[in-house]
Amino acid sequence: MSTHQIDAKLTELGKAMRKMREAMTALPNRLGGFSKEHTEAARKVAAMVTTVEAARPLFDTDRRKPKARRR
Repeated sequence: MSTHQIDAKLTELGKAMRKMREAMTALPNRLGGFSKEHTEAARKVAAMVTTVEAARPLFDTDRRKPKARRR
């Protein structure tokens, strides 16, 4: 997986989380504890995003090894 793919997936995840937050504004407060569930999920996603971003150098496959010289 390249860093470009990671960037794309993290961007998609960010958009999905923003959509969910916007949808939450339409719900009445404390609807079946969903707000608490959302908050916990958002925290876990944030932790995962931070971990993936910290590990980004490990995923960097864009750098190619120099070609061996012919003799």
